Amino acid sequence: MYLAAWIDANDITDTQSRIIVTGLAVILFLWLYIRTARSFKSAATSRLDWLQQTLGLYSRAAGMLDGDGAVDSPAEHEQETESLILLLKQCKAAPLITTELLEAIDAYLKERDSSRHTQLQKMLEREIRRRIREQASIIRSLDNPGWGIGFWKLIRPVIPFAALVLILYWCLQLYQDFHGPDIPALSWASAELWMRFVSCLAAVISFYLAVMTPRKDSTKASYRILALFISAAALAHFAGLTAAPYILAVQFILFLVGFGIHPKRSRRDRPYAGSTELLEASTETERIKPEK
Repeated sequence: MYLAAWIDANDITDTQSRIIVTGLAVILFLWLYIRTARSFKSAATSRLDWLQQTLGLYSRAAGMLDGDGAVDSPAEHEQETESLILLLKQCKAAPLITTELLEAIDAYLKERDSSRHTQLQKMLEREIRRRIREQASIIRSLDNPGWGIGFWKLIRPVIPFAALVLILYWCLQLYQDFHGPDIPALSWASAELWMRFVSCLAAVISFYLAVMTPRKDSTKASYRILALFISAAALAHFAGLTAAPYILAVQFILFLVGFGIHPKRSRRDRPYAGSTELLEASTETERIKPEK
């Protein structure tokens, strides 16, 4: 009411209103694009900072482990050991420490035997090499990306605006369908409209989460694939409104499947030989083993 009165008072035509709406849409697009692109760059920079902190601690600890035992004086050896223990405790607070390395450090600090010394040193060196490769990959993507990565970085910030447009489109579509003369408020057709609306919203949100979630922050790639399947199921709405209940049911089943997915643990998250997890499992097996 107030907007219509303001338009009449200012003699704004349909053409002028379209220009205003288009200008607002362009401003919103540019704001979302710049904000999303900056957030991606900030996330990459933060990841580099975490990598540098982690590599600094790991490199110092690996250097001390490599030089451990090189001093002849007992006092110097004890001082070096205390410095190593302090540094390993600092490594436990590294931003990107893995469960495997954390367990190895705890075991070394608890027992401090020579066998764990060598194992911990090799594990640190492996983690250093892996983090160096990751750091080099991020730097290349920022400074000298390839054609594919560069094109993806160019279009990826468009996705938030596209998702917003799709949500607004389905809201307007639902509003127009309910104000049509052929669809009563309390009818099966009305329920189908709501199911199509919910299904399309679920598809947009699932696609957004699958594409926009950083790969390093995603613990299970199967969840990303499942979200893409939920989004792809919404394409069947082109078959007509009668397909809406079946499409929504399929999406709901796919959503429930996500609770039952248990991806295989990565090598760095599996318990190593001599870890507390394996020792406890071995003790439990020996305890329940029947006597002959």
